[in-house]
Amino acid sequence: MTTAGFYDALAPDYHLLYGDWNVAIDRQGEALAQLLTSAGVPPGSVILDAACGVGTQTIGLVARGYRLQASDLAAGAVERLSQELLARGLSADLRVDDIQTLQSVQAGSMDAVIACDNSIPHLLSDEQILCALRACYRSLRPGGVIVLSVRDYAAEDRSSPSVRPYRLHQAHGERFLAVQVWEWDGDHYGLRLYLTRESPDGTCQTQVLLSRYYAITTDRLLALLESAGFVDGERRDSVLFQPVLWARRPARAAPTEANGVA
Repeated sequence: MTTAGFYDALAPDYHLLYGDWNVAIDRQGEALAQLLTSAGVPPGSVILDAACGVGTQTIGLVARGYRLQASDLAAGAVERLSQELLARGLSADLRVDDIQTLQSVQAGSMDAVIACDNSIPHLLSDEQILCALRACYRSLRPGGVIVLSVRDYAAEDRSSPSVRPYRLHQAHGERFLAVQVWEWDGDHYGLRLYLTRESPDGTCQTQVLLSRYYAITTDRLLALLESAGFVDGERRDSVLFQPVLWARRPARAAPTEANGVA
């Protein structure tokens, strides 16, 4: 199963992974808005959500006055985001795009680029991640910022297999339970996501979605941000439920930059 296929299949049920998805949208939108404003990117600025999924961060930021361009590899997730924006009377510029290239984004057009909810570790090598960071760099105006949220893999238990259940979600007599199973292979792990739905009559159906991650540390990610040309890279642990890394494209380009971008 490809990463796009994983999130296409998950898109209809993604909100059920949260105790209350609307609360998460509001909290994350507020936290990111505060961080962006403190970095000189206030409401009204143009933001690229380069791994938007079904829109947890996009919706929260649009609701706070940011102008969003949002993209993802998973067409089904982008379609779900389109529906969610319409239902809320909000709008954003949506497209299917690969964070490793961001072909649909004009160079130097973004005030900030975000990629949250541990999306970057779906890229399985330093080389792939560096391609993505360079694409984000090209998309930013001089002085623009990048914001990533990722798991703290240096602190993760690497026992294998590792079973990680979500909370039980109940609504309209139906029960929904999601369980992650991680199977480690060095600095990578395979993920099996079991989605079980029990109907009021006791009938159960289970769907299994497969994906893979690179357990890259935040220190290594900060080093790759620097290699891509970013400066002032920093980790913050009190913004979202995962560590947040942010850095800035220099306000004035050096004569020769690491990524060859003027």
